[in-house]
This record gives sequence, structure tokens and C-alpha cells, in this order.
Amino acid sequence: MRFLLIDRITEINPGETAEGIKCWSLDNPIFQDHFPGFPIVPGVMLTESMAQLSGRLLEESYYAKFPHATKVYPILSIIQKAKFKHFVQPGDQCILKSKVISLDNIRGNVTAETYVNDQLMCSATLSFLLGLKSDMEENPFIHKMDEFFHNIKPKG
Repeated sequence: MRFLLIDRITEINPGETAEGIKCWSLDNPIFQDHFPGFPIVPGVMLTESMAQLSGRLLEESYYAKFPHATKVYPILSIIQKAKFKHFVQPGDQCILKSKVISLDNIRGNVTAETYVNDQLMCSATLSFLLGLKSDMEENPFIHKMDEFFHNIKPKG
């Protein structure tokens, strides 16, 4: 996982919902090229931040639903119904929300939304495959992802 696009997960309710925060600072390198003189967050980055929160929600939901299961890693497989309503700009604090639509032992579906100051900025329906730990052992980024999500989990 190269881009870490959640600053904090504020709430996870396995099988139901999750909420998180992403703050977009002007010193983020993406603003150098997207776009000079009119910096905006690329839609793909907004989608990825919603996917990272949603993946974490599906992972926790999976463990709650299948308590004796092995470790899984949600992998974004389909982006459906993505809608970008307003530009997200440097200085914006995004509130990310995700809700489980369905979950079984190999896949999960969610709806995800991004808000700035209570205004809906973008939304999507996201589908994930659930990769088993044994299938991911060769991926050099898996351990970084585990460490990252450990550090941004909800307090409590």
C-alpha cells in the first residue's frame, strides 16, 4: 500500500458502518501537478480513501461474522456508481463514511461517501474480494498496511 489516505478511523461498527477522517494539506505532492494554479484532489485519490476505510470495515465485519476464520485482506475489485459532485481542495477535512451492503466469505460490498463541512463531495458503491493471508505472503506491502491500520484505529 503506497498511498495512505486515511488520517484516522473514528468509528467502526462491524457489519454496519465506519467513519474516518482525511485532511488534505497543500504540501501534499499531488497538488504540484493536479492542477497548478487550481489544486484539487484527484477523484482516484478520493475513491481510494473511501476504499481504504471500506476495506477496514469489511475486514472487521468479516472477523465478527466468521470468528474462526484466518486473516483476510480486502482488495478493491469494482467501483460502481462513482459520483463526484464538488472539488476537494487543499485545506479540506474530509469525513469518510462507509456502510456494508453485503458480506460473505469471499467478497463484500459497501456504499461510501465523502463529506466536507456536511456537504456531500463524492460517493460510490465499492466491491471487494477478500484475499486470504496465505495468498498475500509474497506482497511486500502487506505488513506496512497492517502497521498503518494499527496506528489509525479508533481510540477506546
